[in-house]
Amino acid sequence: MRGHPRARLAAALLAALLLQAAPALANPSLSADFQSMMDWLSGQIAQGLAFNAGSTFDPPHEIHDRRLAPDVSIGVGRMVLNKNSFPAIQTPALQDYHPAGIFPSAVLFPNVAMHLRAGLPGRCDFALRLADMTTPPGYKLSSNATASGQSNSIGLSLRKHFLGGEDEPLLTFGLHYNHVYGRFEYRTGFDIQEQGYSATSVVNGGVFWNVNSYGINAVLSQNYGSWTPFVGTGANYVTGSVRAHLEADTDTFTIAPAIGESSVRPERFSGRAILGFQWNRSWARLFVNGEIKALSVAAGKTWIAQAGISLPFHIGLHRRPRRPATEFSRPAKEQSGGEPEMILLR
Repeated sequence: MRGHPRARLAAALLAALLLQAAPALANPSLSADFQSMMDWLSGQIAQGLAFNAGSTFDPPHEIHDRRLAPDVSIGVGRMVLNKNSFPAIQTPALQDYHPAGIFPSAVLFPNVAMHLRAGLPGRCDFALRLADMTTPPGYKLSSNATASGQSNSIGLSLRKHFLGGEDEPLLTFGLHYNHVYGRFEYRTGFDIQEQGYSATSVVNGGVFWNVNSYGINAVLSQNYGSWTPFVGTGANYVTGSVRAHLEADTDTFTIAPAIGESSVRPERFSGRAILGFQWNRSWARLFVNGEIKALSVAAGKTWIAQAGISLPFHIGLHRRPRRPATEFSRPAKEQSGGEPEMILLR
């Protein structure tokens, strides 16, 4: 090759780099596949969260004025991931890995919720709600994918009660607001082998959410001795967003990191069916209830079940009734060697 020695050296280096990069350039971009995967994942999680954010777990009993009724419950929820809608993968090496296998068809998550409810005048009550969802230590999405998640919820509710006489059912209407925020992160890896070229990739991903749910529900309950079965329905309007991120870093500089990101808003409206029962004791009320998604995406497949205890008690000053004006006391005659005796006259 003719030309300046520096020009010949530059041309040789460029040729060497092109040869090294050939296996990577021969494959479609991993980033495009990662992007489509994150579009799918954020959309699936968003629809499940829209339902989960509207959950209230209200025990079906009336809290009277100047009473507190804290309750604590534990349970489990199920969120569906529609694997049939998983995007078609274009990168041959990624096709061989079958990335859809990283994700399960449904995710089960534990849930702890607490209400601090106070009775108000006019057969109303008000509540503050706190909830936590945390994946257990060592949680795995699949045999080669580890994960950890944390979600918190804080909410307010106002209820109004109707009917509820000796032999008639109690009808309760509720207005609810919940703010839910959290994360779910996962880690896995795969090897790329094509045309005599191999590379090991470490894959890190996560889903992050921040949503608000505004809901209304109606619950009908009836006492049968110590047992109170109940059934109800509810609707929710949800705002906010769910963001998903996926990144793969290889152990070679010839392949640039592949990154996919997506942000999706959850479905605005969803409906739910509520059912359960309560066991009434003199010192507490034990309840089991569940909520099933009744409308929109994954209806009948997404649900939450909960069991808990409610402990009602009085608050405020308890005044004793005044005695009638005719009640008075005076000292009786002293007895020998004794103290004066007080006699109550009516």
